[in-house]
Amino acid sequence: MEITIRDTGLFGHVDVTLGNDDAFTSEAGALFKMTSNTMLTTSSRKKGSGGGLFAAAKRMLASASFFLTEYSSKDGEAVRLSLAPLMPGDCAKIELDASCRWYCTGGSWIGCGGDVSIDTEFAGFKKGLAGGEGMFYIVCSGTGPIIVSAFGKLQKIEVHGEYNVDSGHVVAYQDTLNVDVGNASGSGFGGFVTSGLVGEGFVMKFTGNGTVYTQSHSPTRLGQTVGPTLPERS
Repeated sequence: MEITIRDTGLFGHVDVTLGNDDAFTSEAGALFKMTSNTMLTTSSRKKGSGGGLFAAAKRMLASASFFLTEYSSKDGEAVRLSLAPLMPGDCAKIELDASCRWYCTGGSWIGCGGDVSIDTEFAGFKKGLAGGEGMFYIVCSGTGPIIVSAFGKLQKIEVHGEYNVDSGHVVAYQDTLNVDVGNASGSGFGGFVTSGLVGEGFVMKFTGNGTVYTQSHSPTRLGQTVGPTLPERS
């Protein structure tokens, strides 16, 4: 399997080449071109991952699609296909080595290789409501590649100790990190007031050792800004 990130920047996408024994699974709707020998199989769950319809319903709560599409070769020859995220921005490949799990937030997961298992996990009310990332995350484990996308510029950050990221800007992170949610300007009522005055909300506070991917722009804030200017639906 060969994965190449194309056009890093505003309109990044991913090229995937599969051999005879390879398989790749993505969100339904991410595919935009493929060779004619590509076999597509649509299901509510990834092969090797349990859950069925219940797992698919949970994925929707994590801003993912109900259905997944698996790609493989019809004739034993190499398959080439291309995937793109909904929001304009960078894409990244993350290699899993079974040493930890990865949490993907708010629709950032695009797809993964055949040996990666995906599940959906409840984030908790504190991280879900205060953090602004939704109540559920896509959780990836096993070995192989996963593809994530960002709204805007994607940045990889190695955390050793403590690091804070504004809510809505977290793409993915390793479960070797502890995560808490707090005010950007500190705890207590004073911090809450200061955060509101300067236009900053809650931050996700990472502690420990691990990797975090962030995005430069927030889809939630875009929606909050653009939404009120749109005409009402008839």
